[in-house]
Amino acid sequence: MTILAHAFTMVPTDDLAGAVSAHVAGGLHVYWRPDPRTALLGVNDRACVMVEDDPAERALGPGPVLLVDDVTWFGLDDSSSWIISPVVVPVGNYAALSRDGIVLRYLDLTKLEDSVPRAWFGDPHETADCEEGKSHGK
Repeated sequence: MTILAHAFTMVPTDDLAGAVSAHVAGGLHVYWRPDPRTALLGVNDRACVMVEDDPAERALGPGPVLLVDDVTWFGLDDSSSWIISPVVVPVGNYAALSRDGIVLRYLDLTKLEDSVPRAWFGDPHETADCEEGKSHGK
């Protein structure tokens, strides 16, 4: 597994509407709502935060999500254990592990639809400069 970029910061909440409103009031734009419990927000065609109403994420607290080439190729060593085993999410695969008590989150874009720009997630294979007519959230 190769780390490609910082995808966004996970911000777990039990008040999705309030958290999204606070981030919008702070200057971010809602880019994508993949399901009723999740919102991806950012600025300048780049995601900054994912707000999610999920009990497992709330238990982990906020933190960075790293973009990787393939979550399913990750191997655990003696100092790490799965907190959230690799699971299919709307864009690909996601997992969280604990390494010596530190939470690390990983995401791959192996199932990302063409309608969702890879640049939002910091994918180095797509430039952040969207082509005319493809800009989102501005």
